[in-house]
Amino acid sequence: MSIAGEQQHAVTMPATTPLTADELADEALAPAALEIDVLAAEEAAPALSAVRSQTYLSLVGRRFRRNTMGMAGAVLVGLVLLATIFASFLSPYDPTMRNRDAVDAPPQALHFFADDDGFHLIPYTHPLTIEMDPTTFKLNSTEDASRRCAPSLFGRGWAYTLFGISLDRHLLAAPPLDCPWNILGTDRNGRDVLSRLLVGSQLTMLMAAIVVSISVTIGALVGIVSGYFGGIADHWIQRGVEFILALPEIPFYFALVAIIPRNSDPFHVLLLLCAILSALRWAQLAREVRGKTLAIAHLDYVAAAEAVGAGAPRIVVRHILPNVMSHVVVSTTLMIPSVILIESFLSFLGLGVQPPLISWGLLLNAGKDLQNLGSYPWVMSPVVAILIAVMSFNMLGDGLRDAIDPYQH
Repeated sequence: MSIAGEQQHAVTMPATTPLTADELADEALAPAALEIDVLAAEEAAPALSAVRSQTYLSLVGRRFRRNTMGMAGAVLVGLVLLATIFASFLSPYDPTMRNRDAVDAPPQALHFFADDDGFHLIPYTHPLTIEMDPTTFKLNSTEDASRRCAPSLFGRGWAYTLFGISLDRHLLAAPPLDCPWNILGTDRNGRDVLSRLLVGSQLTMLMAAIVVSISVTIGALVGIVSGYFGGIADHWIQRGVEFILALPEIPFYFALVAIIPRNSDPFHVLLLLCAILSALRWAQLAREVRGKTLAIAHLDYVAAAEAVGAGAPRIVVRHILPNVMSHVVVSTTLMIPSVILIESFLSFLGLGVQPPLISWGLLLNAGKDLQNLGSYPWVMSPVVAILIAVMSFNMLGDGLRDAIDPYQH
């Protein structure tokens, strides 16, 4: 019995094969590999949580910083705004001061090096002597190298007001009138073009800011109301928007500006011009915001807010407005250059800003005479400032538009 039982037990025992050397090594390394995987997962956990915790604004900012043109536009816009805010501080001359001895003077060359004393941190100019060629009647200018005209760094000059404070310090205070420093020349009244260009940027940018602020506010509100409430209100609002969009823009500007009395105060003319431009530029934004509001109003979180009893003002302010603000910001940056161009165009034709106010378009008005333009081409220097401002805002707007949807790629 015992022998049979042992034989039966021997039959039922599973057969085992000896492990090879490689299998023994794998079993010995398995706990260590598992521990390494656990440590790697623990080290990667903070990075994964950091990626998941990024907000929408951080994603937009990261994508915008990778856009070279957008960053270049942001830098240029910052420089333009700084030059506009501190225009009086940067202007060497009073933009209204006339110099009879320097009428239509050409731009003076800047000199940084002198033969006797080497490099000059503050560039200087030489006075110009202008003579007419008796044969061609062309004005020729020659430098008087025996004299140097150098501005003084942070020197005293003409008085101005900055942030409500009366100041007379300038980055580069102009030298005496008998030794001019007109690096962009002068106009037909002997006024410094550079100073007028810097000070004129304030009125141009102020007008653009007023028009864009009014247009964006009206367009965003009308678009949200039309898209969220719908019904008969949406129907009639859209008919009004279509009427505004159907108006021919440039001829309508001419017609409205022409009815402004020419003997009106220049400041009143500026306000009326801002009102006219604002009245015609909000409709396109209103239609775009309405389309986005229609899409957002049917999303689940808006339906959930309505289900828990949230009122229409709360839903608009907390749910709809934040989701359309990205589009509004992009539209704002793209609307500013168009307003600058419209103001410059109307003022160039004499229908916009009126003297004694100064704007870029009004400065261009001096170059509408082809004879003056051929003889004094430096009066068209505001074109360069307008191009820089328009291109910088366009590049900034394009960069924001590309970065506004960080999930598109």
